[in-house]
Amino acid sequence: MAARPRNARNRPLPPNLYQKKDGYFWFRNPITKETFGLGRNKEAAISQAKTANADIERRRGDISLIARMDGGDNLLSKWCDVYEESLTGLKPNSMKSIRSHLNAIRSDEIGKMILIHIAPRDVVAFVERCEATRGAPMAAKIRSRLRDVLRVAMERGALEVGKNPVEVTYKPKVVVKRSRLSLETYQAILAEAKSHKHRLWVANAIELALVTGQRLEDVCRMTFENVHDGFLWVEQTKGSGPNKPKLCIPLSLSLSAAGLTLEDIVKRCRDRVVSKHLIHFSHPISKGKPGSAVAPRTLSRAFKVARVAARIAVEKDRTPPTFHELRSLAARLYSEQYGKDFAQALLGHKSAAMTAVYRDSRGQGWTEIKISNGV
Repeated sequence: MAARPRNARNRPLPPNLYQKKDGYFWFRNPITKETFGLGRNKEAAISQAKTANADIERRRGDISLIARMDGGDNLLSKWCDVYEESLTGLKPNSMKSIRSHLNAIRSDEIGKMILIHIAPRDVVAFVERCEATRGAPMAAKIRSRLRDVLRVAMERGALEVGKNPVEVTYKPKVVVKRSRLSLETYQAILAEAKSHKHRLWVANAIELALVTGQRLEDVCRMTFENVHDGFLWVEQTKGSGPNKPKLCIPLSLSLSAAGLTLEDIVKRCRDRVVSKHLIHFSHPISKGKPGSAVAPRTLSRAFKVARVAARIAVEKDRTPPTFHELRSLAARLYSEQYGKDFAQALLGHKSAAMTAVYRDSRGQGWTEIKISNGV
């Protein structure tokens, strides 16, 4: 629909500037529809209206010749492309998440802004829009991605060093809703899993995850070939290139609070079914044949079934614990038994505390998980 023709009194004025019959000037933001009084000084009103219109055009991404001469063709969306092209060696799922973040930036009005004109207030407004439409957790991730994009631009001279507008803004407050897994809850779920003789692989996986502290995907990938020389050898799937954590976990490792040892769990995984996988089907189930590996999604669902059957109570405004919470429980229990550094090493986390104790071989060697003689 075409805009309503301006009357004779307003026709000579800049766009969006109007004058009332009593001579009072006011400005209307065409985007937000807000109005602002500017007084009766015509020259001052016209000057302010022109400045406001120029800023609106800048925010819309309509780049003039003068702006391009000033380097204004460096749109944020362009640097999203540069950032994406600089990423190598990442897994498909990681790239999928990153592209989702970048597309959120590109599709927003901030993506059409000139790089050097982006101010902290623009970042705050963008993050607030993301939070309103995508939730606080995703808004926090997109904000971090925007910060990284601008860091790349800064490294390549398109943005002044120390002038990253994201750095001075606050992260969205993310409230974690997933419940932690307590030892008592773990025991209830494990008991439920063990009650089904044809699905003991669920109980084996739960115990194996707790004692090793490894992720769902890594538990599903463990094979009997990984068990030799008194250790369970684990190359974690998370990470990229040669820097993936590689752990050799002693079979003598015990978790006192749960009354478990790794060696006993491995022995239980050896049943009458021939399989190379520690966690495998012992009976036909859906598309799974006896001896075949259990997929991460299948194991995650099986854990949920056992949790629901165990009738685990969940606090209000919280979500039930998932299989991944076994890793968190392992970290807490091992920290109490052997200390924080041991727990960090077992989980494969690289930190200053862990580096002081364990040698980082840049992916070329294995980190032996050492058990204190005094325990």
